[in-house]
Order: sequence, then C-alpha cells, then structure tokens
Amino acid sequence: MSARPRGPRAREPFRFVDYEGLVMPTGRSAINLRELVEQLRTVPAPVLHHHLFRTALRHRFGVWDYPNDFALWAAHSLEDLALAEKLAALDPYALVDLEEARATIIDLVEEHLDELPLVPWVRRGFEFHFASGLYLALPGEREVWTIRQMRRAIRDVPLSSLFFHFHEARLRAPGDDSDDFSRWIEGQFGPNSLIDRLRALDFYFFSLADLRRRIVVLFDEFLAGAEP
Repeated sequence: MSARPRGPRAREPFRFVDYEGLVMPTGRSAINLRELVEQLRTVPAPVLHHHLFRTALRHRFGVWDYPNDFALWAAHSLEDLALAEKLAALDPYALVDLEEARATIIDLVEEHLDELPLVPWVRRGFEFHFASGLYLALPGEREVWTIRQMRRAIRDVPLSSLFFHFHEARLRAPGDDSDDFSRWIEGQFGPNSLIDRLRALDFYFFSLADLRRRIVVLFDEFLAGAEP
C-alpha cells in the first residue's frame, strides 16, 4: 500500500506537459549591424518571437548572461559587449506585443549605431541567421496531487517542461502574469505566500537550470513553514 501524501490533497491533479520543438531556418541573415536592423524591420512576427522568447530552451550549460538571441550575437559574434548588455536588458514580457518589441530593438540598435564611427561587421560564418520554430505540447505521464509532490516533480522534469509551465504560460494567457504552477496551487488550495513569490520571480533573466533551483528553494521554504 502506498503512503498517504503529506499535506492537503487537490481536488484535481496537476499534469506536467512534455514540450518539444523544431527550429526552422528562414534563409535570411545579417553580417553587420545595419543589415540586422533592416532585417528586423521586415521579418515575420514568429521569427521575432523565436529569437526573443525561445533562447532559454537552447541553453544547456555555462554562464547565462544574454537571455535573447540578439544579445548573444552582439556579445559573441560582434564582440560588442555594450550593445549586448543593452539588448540583454530588454524584457519582452514587459512589452505590449511583438511589434512594440520590434520597434524597441530597432530604436536601441540605431541609437547604438549613431554612437559608432563605423558599422561593425562579423566574420563569415558568424552571421545572424534568422529562424522560426514549431513547438508542440504533449501530455506527460507525471501528475501530482499535493504541493510537496509538485516540488519533487519540478526538481526532476525536463527543463523544456519547466519552460512550458513558467515561460509559455504567460504567452498562452496574455495579461495574466502568472505561471501554471501558481495558478494550480491557487485554484486547488487558495491564496498563499508561495503563489506570490512564484509570480514575483524575474524568470526571463535566469537560465532554466537556475530558475529550477530558485523555484525549488521557494517550495522548500514554504513547505518548511506550512507542513510538519
């Protein structure tokens, strides 16, 4: 006989989703900063979405300084750390939509170009290659009934699943600045401090591995005070 779960049990379980994606090249690229601006004016919105919101999915190890592909390219290919820092500070979740993001990035890069004596180029092979992506959310096998079980699951699920439930959750519900975990906890157990702390996380600027560690700490601190 299995042990009875510790802590209150939900009326409905939380089921984790498996999240898989395929990157699709567009055939468009930029070899210098001026070309990047011109391409940014016309690339389809899904391309902007991919380069602003999906970078964390492709990061697996190392230092996480640049949360979007434009900042990464500026740092590693252009070797312009000043521009990279400006682009890294952009939080697309704080903007109204992708067209506002497009205009903000273009303005930022053009202002930076005005400060330079020459348009910076990269070496062949280091161009910025514009891409899009196709992502699928598939029902997973893992489900949880208690907050403690959720904590254990978050520690173990693939990082792509964490992305879906924390990042993608905001994109699926515009105007609702919350994640799937806090929504489920609130709906099943009512308001508590864990919900507020999860929603206050500045998640965009953390790698997924770092985000996982921070979330688990929040669960541990809550559970230490909420349960024997």
